[in-house]
Amino acid sequence: MSGENVETLRRGYEHFNRSGELDPDGWDADAVFDNSNAIFADPGVYRGFDRILKWVVDQRKMWESQRYEPEEFISVGADRVVVPQRIVSVGRDGVEVVAHTANLFTLRDGKITGWKNFQTKDEALEAAGLSE
Repeated sequence: MSGENVETLRRGYEHFNRSGELDPDGWDADAVFDNSNAIFADPGVYRGFDRILKWVVDQRKMWESQRYEPEEFISVGADRVVVPQRIVSVGRDGVEVVAHTANLFTLRDGKITGWKNFQTKDEALEAAGLSE
């Protein structure tokens, strides 16, 4: 299942970078996004795909453009994947900002059921029960 999960996430990142929107085909309707670790960008826990989508749309409004570049996909067991990423955001004034974060995704039956944001790859790996 881990190969299928990686492909689901890879397609999701490609869809997002192409369209600026989440791919609803890759998400469970009852998914949970835990952004409580955030130091900006509305920390909190968001339940349900519709609420997660609203959060993403609200965040995107702050930028002229945004690209999420996965650096690698690290399968953890059958249902979780850690994705360290580079975020390239361009402000309305044309200034480019680059950030590095990591996500821990949980998937079931080819759909994302959980998404937790971390500041570093090491934090995401530790939350997944791994260390580098």
